[in-house]
Order: sequence, then structure tokens, then C-alpha cells
Amino acid sequence: MKRSEEVVLHRLYFGLRERRPPQDVAVDIVELGAQQWLSAVGVRDLYAMMRHQQAHPRPPGSSMPATWRHHPGLARAYAAARAAVAVIAEQPAPADPSDPASLRRWLAGALTLLGLPGEQPWPARRTIPRRPAPMTSWNGATFYGLRKPSGARGDRGGHADARDRMDAATRRSTLPGVSVRAYRRAVRAVLHLQQRTEVLAAERDREASVAFGKARLAYLVTEQDFTACPATAAFTAYYVARLNMRTVFTSGRQARPMDTLAEQLLAAALAASTCRPWVLASVLTRWSVLDRLDDAQCGRLMGLYYEQLAASARSLRRAYDVRRDPTHMIVRAGDDSSTWNSASRAFNQARTGWLNLTRGLGYDDIIEASCPGKVPALVAADVAAWHRRDGRDQHTDVQVWADLPLPWDVVLGDDSCDANLVREACMRHGVDPETTGWTQPYRQGLTELPAPARDLVHGVTVSSPLLAAVLRQIGMFSGQAQPR
Repeated sequence: MKRSEEVVLHRLYFGLRERRPPQDVAVDIVELGAQQWLSAVGVRDLYAMMRHQQAHPRPPGSSMPATWRHHPGLARAYAAARAAVAVIAEQPAPADPSDPASLRRWLAGALTLLGLPGEQPWPARRTIPRRPAPMTSWNGATFYGLRKPSGARGDRGGHADARDRMDAATRRSTLPGVSVRAYRRAVRAVLHLQQRTEVLAAERDREASVAFGKARLAYLVTEQDFTACPATAAFTAYYVARLNMRTVFTSGRQARPMDTLAEQLLAAALAASTCRPWVLASVLTRWSVLDRLDDAQCGRLMGLYYEQLAASARSLRRAYDVRRDPTHMIVRAGDDSSTWNSASRAFNQARTGWLNLTRGLGYDDIIEASCPGKVPALVAADVAAWHRRDGRDQHTDVQVWADLPLPWDVVLGDDSCDANLVREACMRHGVDPETTGWTQPYRQGLTELPAPARDLVHGVTVSSPLLAAVLRQIGMFSGQAQPR
């Protein structure tokens, strides 16, 4: 492998974990020599993308972030809790403050040491959104405001319930020589860490949903497998860049990830003697790709997709308001639409991949016995009004989902939903369950033409990247203007 080719492949590999626009990836693909694998039309499209990037380079500090938001972990809270417990007695084995599972193991030992219950802590954040309620002002006028939560620090008094602590006699017999001040400091620190750990776990699920909903399982691809086949690397990097394209503020459909250039790159990757089908299957679960895998690889991939399905289901369960009318999936005040939409996108993508793998392996009886439905996104109120103005209503899938058990309950084992139940709900609303992705994997019916990613501010196209950065900074299009 030439030194220049090695450098390009290394750059493409690390771009899988970023949000590089397709035109930037096209420049690297040309340097990799992809024009040798494409038809004349594919070469024309590839060079058109490269010329656009050279004519409109993205300046540093652009409005379009190139990385994903990532929770840094609980190093500070864990250090405080560990120091407080160290004063009392020998503590459990060290934990990784960025891993919720590791922190939970440490907390189990610390809670037992302090005589505290190990059940789920009081939530650090309200699980039910606060909504404006009518209030009366000093002059008798009525206005709407948010009521103050109960308790001195929110739900059930903040971090700890004093009744859970040991009484004086129990403390003296269990922890002799430990002062009441040191004990209470340890209790506060450990319970605070316990609450924060649940928040961290939710954030990890959210991050997994965001990453998977866009780039599928690209984060699991190893550099050795990725760089082993340049044709596989070229398709994977370009397709991930297409998957990562931002959504556009429109009343019509969004651009599909598969375009004609990606189709040609996929054909070249499958025809290469060094093809790595596992890398391709990590981002695309077409049967033409899955046929290249053995049963063990397909089984492992099916397990990974179902794990992601479960992570997205946990995020959806936390974000769902039980008081919501499921036939009205329009954003209301207090809704966390960002978490919901990222989790629903990841859930539907994981569901499609899982259906592809299950059908491909011949496990149709699994789907017939348990077939969780799709999850609709929350539509912004202005977009919904735009739809109504154009004479359209909510998507028919919303009516189908409202007639089925909650999909996350089915995935997490708290409810059941077989394929016949899904077919009956689809029939009631005039939906074909096979072609619309309810009981069969969804298929993209239209192949897009290659187009560079545009500079957007909250989905609105802005011609200049510098102007886009200024508009984002002042809160344009979002209603969140920065204070002067």
C-alpha cells in the first residue's frame, strides 16, 4: 500500500465518527483512485462533487459541527464520592467514571456499606414535562406559568431521603468510630453519584441512538478491516457521509442516503477481490451484502442490531409522555423532540436491519411471533401547519402505530405484538404492510442524484458558511437568541 493511499484511508476511517459532508469525502475518494472503478457517468458525478468542494471550501468554525455531542463522564462526582467513602471504610474496586455499568457496580458496594437501599434513585430530572398552568397575578389577571416542583429541591426533596439513612444506634454499631458528619457527607456524595449515573446511562443511550440513527454500526468497524479493501472503504465512507446529512426544513420528503454514485461505489466494492462484506453490512443490510456473510457473522450482526433496538427503546420509554394522544404526533410545549426524534430514527433503522437479517437467515417464525411496530417522529407545529395548508394530514403510519402496543414495550418484553396484529392494523387504515416496512424490511424506492451537502441553520439553507455561523450564533430560526 502506498504511503499516500494509507494516509487517505486513515483519514476516511476517522471520518466515520465525524460528520464530514459528501463533497469532502469525494475529494479523498478521487485521491484514492475510485475513478478507475466507476462508469463515465459515475466519474462525472464524482468530479462534480470534488469541484464543488474546491470552489466552496468549508471555513474553520463553520455553523455545521463536525463532531457529535458526547457526555464527558462523571469523573468529578465519582472522585468526590470515592473520597467521602474512603474516610469511612475500605471501599469497592475502582470504577470507570465514563461507564454507567462500572459505576453501578461500584455504587452497589458503596450503598451496602452505608446501609442505603439499592433500588432506583429519585430522578435527577423530571420524567413528566412541566407544562404551563393558569395562575392569577396580584391584580386578578390570569396568566400561564410553570408551577414550582414539590420539595425543597424538586421531586421528593432532592438527592436523598433522610429516612433512608441509618439511625444513630445502627451507625455506631455498624460503623464504629465514624462521625455523623462524615457519614452524612458520604451518603450525600454517593446518592448524588447514583442519580447522576442514571442521567449518564440515559445520555449514553441517547448518544448511541444519534450515532446509530445516522451512521448505523460504522463505529464498530475496525481500521484493519476498513483499510484492507480501498473499494469497500470508499463506499462506506461516502455512504456514511450521505447518512449523516442534515434534515432540511421542508413539507416534502427528505433526501434518501443512497444515490447513483453510492450505487456504483457499492457495485465496485462487491466486485473487488479484497471485499470486506462485514464492513459493508455494518452500514447497509441489503440482502446482496448479507449473502456474502456466513451464518455466524449474520447471527452476531442480528444481535448487535437488537441491542441497538433495545437501547433506542429505553430512550423512547423515558421520553414518552403517557398523557399524549398517540394519533397526534405534533410537538407540544415541554416535549423533548430532539431526544424523541433521534431515538425513533435509530429504532426504525435498527428495526429495518433486524428484519433484513431475520428474513435473510430464514427466521420468519420469529417475526411472526414478535413484530414491534414503527415509531413516528414528532413533527414541528409549523411543519404540520404547512402540511395542512398543502391539503395533507399526518402520515397514515401514525394511525397504524396508535392501534398497536407500544413498540418499546414489545422489544423490552413487557408486551406482545405478532405480525398478524400488525397486518390487521394496517388493513384498517388502508396500508400495505409488506411494501411500507411494517412486516418486511423497508426498501428505498428512489435513487437520488449526487448532490453536495448544503450549509444549514436549523434546516434552512444559507448560501454562505460564514453567514450561517453568524445566524446560528444569534439564534436565528430557532427562537433562542443569545443574550447580549
